[in-house]
Amino acid sequence: MSKSKKILVLGILACLIGFVDLFVGASELGIADILALSDLQKTILLRIRLPEMTTSLIVGMILGLSGAIMQTILDNPLASPFTLGVSSAAGFGAALFLLLGFSLTIIPFAALSFALVAIAFVYFFSKKSFAQTSSMILAGIAVKFFFDSLTSLSQYLSTDETLSSIVFWLFGSVSNTKWEQIILLGLVLILAFILVFKDSHRLTALKFGEERAKALGVDVKTLKIKSFIIVSVLSALSVSFAGVIGFIGIIAPHLARKSFGEDQRYYLIGAAILGGILLTISSLLSKALRPGSILPIGIISSLLGLPLIFIFLLRRKYD
Repeated sequence: MSKSKKILVLGILACLIGFVDLFVGASELGIADILALSDLQKTILLRIRLPEMTTSLIVGMILGLSGAIMQTILDNPLASPFTLGVSSAAGFGAALFLLLGFSLTIIPFAALSFALVAIAFVYFFSKKSFAQTSSMILAGIAVKFFFDSLTSLSQYLSTDETLSSIVFWLFGSVSNTKWEQIILLGLVLILAFILVFKDSHRLTALKFGEERAKALGVDVKTLKIKSFIIVSVLSALSVSFAGVIGFIGIIAPHLARKSFGEDQRYYLIGAAILGGILLTISSLLSKALRPGSILPIGIISSLLGLPLIFIFLLRRKYD
């Protein structure tokens, strides 16, 4: 099967899984009811299920695309958006504002603000260090541990009620996004795709070594910093609106690489669609595993991702 056909199959599969996700949940709403929905069922479908499903697809695509770019520019199979410490910074921003008693509508903006602070620090540090891969990773790790410590301090100082809100947000959720936020996420994702695809050939060259890329006329330093900024903004927005969701940005690029190789034109699209599929499956399972309640999607994505990581490790051992 050609790579273009694989992309088409993945797109159809993502739509099918998203459609099934619309009809999984506590209320009695089946696929057979689609032709004769009651007013209550329409409300559930259009105001609750559809935003959740759309958020899962878009955020999953953002995480998959971001992870693919990170693994390319850092040449590290375990790299993900959270390597930069963005999720930790956003988590602290949300925890701090919850601790201070701000409204839930302000929380995403608080998370985004602190995520941008982390981005600015890592970008400044890496720029001063000539965009070396090791400098980016070390700066990201330093930021991560710093904000993780502050988040733990916020949890320690919070009341029981506030603590439960902080913990739930840090576990990740696609249940609280509004259509305005979803549209913003979608527009930013489209813009990121346009910018990244302009550099797809350069990223492909970079994947085969910096020296070879430089010999082909690629400005490696500029390419890394540009890609880093795109990934950081995408990650900040996804964490700000959906909380901390792990493993999608690691697993989706691995699956895409197995199917599409290192040609970034197909690899990036495949990683994004696979990320959307994985997070939508996580959303579906979060509603199906415990009928009557919704498990945090971040927990489900981690439980889904861990076995896949071990499978990759075993395959690498015996290849």
